[in-house]
Parts: sequence; structure tokens; C-alpha cells
Amino acid sequence: MAGLSKYYRKEGEVQQAIAAFWQWFINNEHRFRGLEKNDSDQALSFLEELIHQMQPYDPYLKALAGPDSNGNFELIITSDGDIALFCKVEELVKAAPPVPNWIFTAHKPALGFEGISIDLYGLQFTTANTSFYPIVQDNYPDEVSIVITHTEYTSEMDDQFQAGGMIYLENGLGEVNTATKIDHYETGPLPRPDQEIEVIPVSKLNEYLNWREKEFVEKYESVPAERPDTFHLLEAEDRDGRKMLLTVNMECRYWDKKPAYSWLLQINMNFTGDEGGFPFEEQLIALQTLEEEIFTLLPGDKAILAGNKTYDNCKNIYFYVSEYKTPAVLLNQYIDSKETPYEIVFFIRRDKYWRTMEQYFNLPIED
Repeated sequence: MAGLSKYYRKEGEVQQAIAAFWQWFINNEHRFRGLEKNDSDQALSFLEELIHQMQPYDPYLKALAGPDSNGNFELIITSDGDIALFCKVEELVKAAPPVPNWIFTAHKPALGFEGISIDLYGLQFTTANTSFYPIVQDNYPDEVSIVITHTEYTSEMDDQFQAGGMIYLENGLGEVNTATKIDHYETGPLPRPDQEIEVIPVSKLNEYLNWREKEFVEKYESVPAERPDTFHLLEAEDRDGRKMLLTVNMECRYWDKKPAYSWLLQINMNFTGDEGGFPFEEQLIALQTLEEEIFTLLPGDKAILAGNKTYDNCKNIYFYVSEYKTPAVLLNQYIDSKETPYEIVFFIRRDKYWRTMEQYFNLPIED
């Protein structure tokens, strides 16, 4: 999640927040270096204070810190896998001043699976007891879905295995690879012999993901210049009589190049509205103006407007983009500098087959 408009800052305030954070760090980093190895409570207290100091810059970023193998200390800034905030993490780390004995890292790094062990809820995740196998769906051949197997998996502890598997993946692959190269993953048992599924050593997972990503990119590197652009306006009411207004780019429904724009950029604009959760006329006009500004902001060759929905005190706008970095930077900058009474939040996630839009593409259209 990124970009609440209530955090609007005047020109220069974002840079001031960055400078203030790093000045605080320079003034206080000795407190962390001076801690004893077993003083985990004080270390946690320092990190909580550090995260609080980052909030004027962005209220959703987190941090990890500790000694590295070379006798230095490392500070890792993370968005906990939130793709929309990757650029905010990178901006903050790029602005870090030189500090003796410290290394600054954007995103949780990849440690590889060899030699690491994740211990959680009494469970241990290592290369000795984990492997993986892909799930292939005929209708969605380009999606990357995997099962991380664990020799001791039990359904009774499924929540614990899912949490452990997620942390294991993020440590082995790194935060960015886990968030961007896998469409779906879960932890489960080894397949039964009758399933005839071959498991692969987890140490080969990164190699597998790089191969799938390269194959996907090559498959959709050539896309026609023409983009789907046939919109239908639909009005409906829910069972409680609340009004819903939909605009859907129906030409996208059967477009076979949808995976070329595989990143869903969803923007939510929250408003007060009337008793039924629908915007007043002046709000409707203002929300439309904001949508048009964002549409103009995004590069025309990298974004397709798939539709929007106005309902229940929120306007949802659905774009599909060919890469996530540029739109994330532009949207964060836009929201930081946009003074508006509406709360604006945006999300970015992989949606290669535009599954989010299927519910709208399947609506009956009157001629």
C-alpha cells in the first residue's frame, strides 16, 4: 500500500523528512553499536524508535539491523514486500550519508538457501527438509505457482507452516524476487507416490524462477501499438439500494496480449458521499478530474486503463502496466504533492491474466 493523500507535503518537505531521518541516525547509531549481543530488548526498542523516525517520510516502512560478517553493522530498510513502496525504500537508502561501521541496504537481501535455517513455531526450514514443485494450470500457463514441500508438514499446523514457508522464501530469494517473480506460493506436504510429481531441490528455485521470468518476457516482448479502447458505462444497485457506477474497457476481455501488461495498478479514492455511499455531484466531478490527471501522468505505452468502479464511498481505478517501477515512482510523487480532501491509496501486484477484471468483463452488456 502506498500514498495516503493525508500525508501531502509541500515542495521540499519530502527531502526534509529524508534529511531529518538520516541526521537522527547519525546522532543515535552509537546506541545500537554499543549494545551487548544478548540485549535483544534494547535492540528492539532502538529499531522501534528508528521506524518512528521514518514515519514523516513514509509511515509504512520498516527496518532491520544487526552485525554483518565483516565486523560492520547493516541497516536494512524494507516495505515488507509491498511493491508500491519499493521505490520509497530505494529513495531513502540512496540518500544515506557515509556512516563509519555501517552498510545500508534497500530491501531484505537474498541469502540463498544453502546454509540458512529458519526456526519458527518449533519448526525448522532447511534444504534438508524442504523442496518445491510447480503447479501448472492449463488456463493460466504463464503464472508461476509453486508448492514448498516440508517433510514434517501437517494440516493441523498449516498456519505455522505457511508463515514459516513465507519467511524461508523471503530469506532465500530476497524480498524483491519473492514479491515479483512468484504469482502464488504455499507450503504443503511431499506429494504422494500416486501423484507422480517430481520435487526439485529448493536450492534450484532461484534458477527456476529466472528461467520462467526470461521465458515470459521473451513471449510478450512484441506487442502491437494499438491498445484496447472500447469502454462501456454500467449502472447498478446492490440489494440495499446503494448505487454502483462502472466503466469497463470491454475490448480487453478477449485481447490475447493481456499478459504483456501483467502488473495491476489499483488506485482507491475514498470519499464521504451521500447516505448510500455515492459521491455528490461535485465530488463525482473532482474524482473524475483526479482520474484524468493520473491517466495523463502514466506513460501511454506502458499503461492501459481497464476500468473503474464508484461504490460504497470509494472509487477504484484499475490500470494494467507493463512494468511496476515507473508507475510506482510517478504515483508516489503525485500523491506526495497533491493537496486534496480525498484519501488516495494505490496497490501494485502481479495479475498476468487480469483475473481482477473478470468479474466486470462477464457482466451483461446491453446493445
